[in-house]
Amino acid sequence: MEDPFTEPADTREAILGAAFRALCEHGYADLTIQRIGEEFDKSPSLVYHHYDGKDELLVDLLEFLLDGFESALSADAFDLPPRARLDTYVAAMTDPSETDSGHAPDGRFLTAVVELRAQAATDDAYRAHFDRSDRVFQTFLEQSVREAAATIDADAAADPDADAAIDADVQAARSPAGDAVTPAEVAATLQALASGAMLRWATTNDHDWIPSVQRGIHRYLETTLPAVDPDA
Repeated sequence: MEDPFTEPADTREAILGAAFRALCEHGYADLTIQRIGEEFDKSPSLVYHHYDGKDELLVDLLEFLLDGFESALSADAFDLPPRARLDTYVAAMTDPSETDSGHAPDGRFLTAVVELRAQAATDDAYRAHFDRSDRVFQTFLEQSVREAAATIDADAAADPDADAAIDADVQAARSPAGDAVTPAEVAATLQALASGAMLRWATTNDHDWIPSVQRGIHRYLETTLPAVDPDA
């Protein structure tokens, strides 16, 4: 993940940049205000002036980064076809060491996020942030799924020979009641799979499972996207 604090606009951003670098270096458990101050090019006492403790500072850091992600979405900064956006998301969440997107977390930051998410089990401020974060990514994934499904519909309309194969995929992906799949359902499934992959990646040394999981998610998308109702 590219450092978003290379040119801080004010003291707050400079402090958040110091927290970002210290968090990536030390992780949550070993992070202290003193270590954040060591990354700060002004008086470390300013950190204490702006924040009561490391958790208040880290929640503000997470909110700042999420605001930046939302701004990038609004500005259409992700210049990728919809299916490619989904594949990039899956790759970033299952194996960040192999992802070079400037918006994707690198391994150190993803590990830190897993540590921070664990704090949400007992800390309301972290829980409120991750509630919001999940909503933002749900919206991003829903839109990407909706656009990917619409692209499949358009391709099928232009190629009658492909239409029969897509119809078979649709019937296979639909529920026994014949219901169409909604973008929200696919987005929620991808988020749950990604959360599990992030946790496993950050807490184990054996990463041999990654290719199998990536193939499984790819297969899920291949069979499910044709059944998605873009208008749902």
